[in-house]
Amino acid sequence: MHFSDAFPSRRGPAATDADASLRSPHAIDALGHRRGARVLLVDDEPEVLGLVRTILERAGYAVTSAPNLERAVGALSSAPFELVLTDLYLGDTELGHQIAEVARSRRPHTPVVVMTGRPTFDAAQGALRHRVDDIVVKPVDPDHLIATCRRVIRDTDLARRNQELESANRVLTSVLPRTIEMKDPTTSGHAARVVGYTDTLAARCGVDAEQRASLRLAALLHDIGKIGVPDSILRKPGPLTPDEMEVVKRHPAMGYEVLAPLAEHGDVRDWVYQHHERWDGKGYPQGLAGEEVALPGRILVLAEVYDALVEERSYKPAWPVERIVALFREQAGRHFDPDLARLVADGLERQGKRFFAAAAGQLF
Repeated sequence: MHFSDAFPSRRGPAATDADASLRSPHAIDALGHRRGARVLLVDDEPEVLGLVRTILERAGYAVTSAPNLERAVGALSSAPFELVLTDLYLGDTELGHQIAEVARSRRPHTPVVVMTGRPTFDAAQGALRHRVDDIVVKPVDPDHLIATCRRVIRDTDLARRNQELESANRVLTSVLPRTIEMKDPTTSGHAARVVGYTDTLAARCGVDAEQRASLRLAALLHDIGKIGVPDSILRKPGPLTPDEMEVVKRHPAMGYEVLAPLAEHGDVRDWVYQHHERWDGKGYPQGLAGEEVALPGRILVLAEVYDALVEERSYKPAWPVERIVALFREQAGRHFDPDLARLVADGLERQGKRFFAAAAGQLF
């Protein structure tokens, strides 16, 4: 088909102030996407290549053209691009979406937008099977084409940044607890177990999914402040002196400071700060009482103590369940939220350690 039919002219009243902004060499488009993004344009019709290239370059893109699949694959394999924009039908035998296989193998992968003037169900299915990011049906308006390119590039960038953040979070949540355990070998596995106990108890108490996710992170990092406690104190085999105990009591505040970069997770920092508070206000570091600590934070307080009791430590044997039940009943309304303490005591009495077992398929 002739591309002049596919892309209406923009001359006359339809050309607005947006065109002037696109001509500015340093402009940022309305969606905030950077200019100069590299686009690989693939089409077997020279007229199409020229017209679409003009549209893309006027929008600020750096365009590389390829007339067939072989040239496109060669270009994509030798240089990075932010987007591939290809016609669906390339000659009599090649389909443009085939380049998506190559684009997806790139690291990072390159998104692909397919243009077609002959949309069919089978062709659309084929494109989607090859994980094409979008399909633009001809005739198309240049504004629509540019908006699609911007959106696909922007969404790909966001997805990539989110993936990088998730990778960083995995490092954070695996390396930091292990760092603490290396400083204090007596607590090996403590953080991971407390994650499980807090999440199981939170689920039993009806805590919503968003707060449970934050609570799992707080449980994993609750002792991060111990990186500021000297090894000589953490590894001391005997009882601590009053002065040494005061140093240990600083670790919730130090953890709060270490986690300052988690600006969007203030509840996580708060629960880390509060995990040694008590219901009766006799805890530390702030002496908060009752519901001044939110329910997820009170769950963390109890779960952290439960793990300390049920596990063997260098300075004590593991407590039997009966003794833990008795402690929770005694400390209901004192150390612990009375309702939580009774719930756990009753559950341990009925089910033993199975009370804290994860539900089937539950992940921490």
